Amino acid sequence: MRSRRVIYADTYRHRWHRWLFIAGCILVSLLLLGWWLQRNPRPDPATYPILGVRLDQTDGVQDFYRLRSSKVSFVYLKATEGSSYFDDNFNTNFDQAAGSRLSIGVYHVFSFETTPQAQALQFERKVGSNIGDLPIGIFLSYYSERKPSAAWLTQHLNAFIMAIQQRYHRSVLLMGSPDILAKVKTVVPQAPRWIVSNKRPAQSGNFWQYTNGARIPNGPQAAYRAAVFLGKRSSFLRLAQ
Repeated sequence: MRSRRVIYADTYRHRWHRWLFIAGCILVSLLLLGWWLQRNPRPDPATYPILGVRLDQTDGVQDFYRLRSSKVSFVYLKATEGSSYFDDNFNTNFDQAAGSRLSIGVYHVFSFETTPQAQALQFERKVGSNIGDLPIGIFLSYYSERKPSAAWLTQHLNAFIMAIQQRYHRSVLLMGSPDILAKVKTVVPQAPRWIVSNKRPAQSGNFWQYTNGARIPNGPQAAYRAAVFLGKRSSFLRLAQ
C-alpha cells in the first residue's frame, strides 16, 4: 500500500525554504553593514600623510590621544551655527584636544537665515579665545531648498569674515562642496579651501574631506568625517599659528 503524504508537507517545505532565504538575506545584510562600518577609504598615506577629522556633537566626546596615536594630525571642531546654536561638546573637546599635541581648528556653520553680524557675535560670545592654531573654518552647505545666488553669498560671507577678522586677526578656511565653493571663489581667494568630495579635487594646497563617515586606520571603532591636507607638510605648518 502506498504511503500517503501529509497534505501540508509542501506548504511546510516552502515555508522552511522561505525562512532560510530570509535568514540568508539578513546575514548578508549584516556582513555588508560590517564591511561598511569597517571600510577604510583613506587616500594613500605616502602621498597625503597629513590626516585629520571634522567633529561635531554627534561624534560625542573624543579620546584625542587615541586619535593622535592613529596618526591623526589635526581636528576641526564645530563651534557654532547661525546666530543661536552652540555645539554641546565644543568646550569639552577643545580642552581635551588642547593637551593632545594635535593641531586644532574650530568652525562655524554659516546660515542663510540670519545676518552675518549676528552670526559673528554668536561665534565670538561662545568661542571666546578658544580658536586653536589653524584658520577659522566657515562651513557652507545648502541645508534647505533655498540656494542663494553667488552675489548674495559673496556679500554676506565677506561681511561675516570682516567681523570675525576684526576680532581675531586670524585667516579663514572656507569649507563645503565644490559647487558651493565655486560660488564664493572671489571671497578671500588667497584663503585655503576645505573641499568635501568623494573625488580628489583639482586644486592643490587645500584640505580634502574624502568621506562623510568612515573609519580611520587603526583608529577608534567609529566613523569619522575624515580629511587630508593636499599640500606639503611645510605648507600645513605655515597654516598653524
